[in-house]
Amino acid sequence: MNGIFFLSVILKGAGAVLEVLLQVLITRKLGVDGYGTFSTWINSADLIFWIFFSALTKCNTYYLSADRVSIRSFRKKYYLRYVAPFLIAASVGAVFLGKGEYGFVFLITGLELLAMDQSSTLLAQRHQMVSLVGEYVLGRLILVVGFGILQSSNHLSITALMLLYAFQYAVIVLTFTIFRKRKLGSEKDISDTVSLKKWGSYQRADLIQSMIAQMPVLLQYFFSGAFEAGVVSVVLTVKKLINFISGPTAKVFLPEFSRLYREGEKEKIRGCYGSIMRIQMLFAGPLSVALIGYPKVLLRILADKLLDYTFIFILCSFVFIFAATLGPCSGLLQMTGNEKKDNMLREIALAVMVVVMWIFRKDSLFVLYGLCAQALLEEIGKYYYVCRWMEGSPVQVKTYLAWWIAPALAIGITYALHLETSLVSMVAFAGIVFVLGAASELKKEGGVREMLRNRK
Repeated sequence: MNGIFFLSVILKGAGAVLEVLLQVLITRKLGVDGYGTFSTWINSADLIFWIFFSALTKCNTYYLSADRVSIRSFRKKYYLRYVAPFLIAASVGAVFLGKGEYGFVFLITGLELLAMDQSSTLLAQRHQMVSLVGEYVLGRLILVVGFGILQSSNHLSITALMLLYAFQYAVIVLTFTIFRKRKLGSEKDISDTVSLKKWGSYQRADLIQSMIAQMPVLLQYFFSGAFEAGVVSVVLTVKKLINFISGPTAKVFLPEFSRLYREGEKEKIRGCYGSIMRIQMLFAGPLSVALIGYPKVLLRILADKLLDYTFIFILCSFVFIFAATLGPCSGLLQMTGNEKKDNMLREIALAVMVVVMWIFRKDSLFVLYGLCAQALLEEIGKYYYVCRWMEGSPVQVKTYLAWWIAPALAIGITYALHLETSLVSMVAFAGIVFVLGAASELKKEGGVREMLRNRK
């Protein structure tokens, strides 16, 4: 399992590189305004998915962690009685109101649901590599290659990019469907065990999470315009980069948390959680050096205009990286019967985010300050509760602080020697921190050493 997690981080890293590359290409070709408009449309589709449909993927993770089971009957009713009527009615309504272009958004939402549904099913059924390659690499590779084709053929536009975005999901769905038909064996349908109450708790959690993740760009676009929305999208690239560390956790380990919880293995859950934190820090250290020590290098790659937003970029980087190093708090709570506590802490953090946004309402990038406050409060609160539930901390405080010594020294040397505009220094220091972290882990039992021994 640990070996798969390590490979998933690498695949997610490759996906993050492709995603950032796409962002650079769009920003340089269509400008920050153009990227702001594109990201607003995409965030709208994501918002609909997370508010109304995403809980199905959590149900897959929770219920399909057992061998040779399916929720085929529940899924069929879910699509026929809920998803299809909703999307069809929304599309018809958009056409009736003279907003036929919104059909792109609903199309992308439906395809995203199909892709995420199949991906989470494959992960729960232990076909992790197929799911991860399809979701992390294949789609983003299609987007980058497709962008090149559109540009070379002089057909590049926001509409064309939206169609390309839908196409990449269609290819992913087709790939997963072909694989599942080849591998599908006899499965017991356990649809009667699916709890609508649990589905509701998952959907409630994702509804709040969508307001945190997708609404900021939409709010910025509505109140300030396309350029500021583009700036927010660029700054939030930090979350995409960091997500290549924390994202695979949800994909790989959540079914394992569910299985251990059913078996009453709380101590094993704590040990597993500690291993996750160690492995995530191995990648978070070098990333913190690049994002906090060399923001000007990264922002200049996108657009010189973005250098004016260096401070907020550093602030967001620090907060989001710190939150990521506390491990998969939400995922663990959702897979161990603590959905209500997860929702309560998230909703408190959302309320604080709204208050902070109001306080900073005169700042053109007010949403980012709110996001930072929300991320800090939510993750610290959830980590505290996770430690209480596990009846012990997965990592000692002194151990956690020791992990930050090398990254902090690298960042300190960078600013002391005024190297923050050097790409070579960024690569060198990030590489050194990664090597030191890997060497430290290889000396001890567990963590990376155990991961390299156990690849099943």
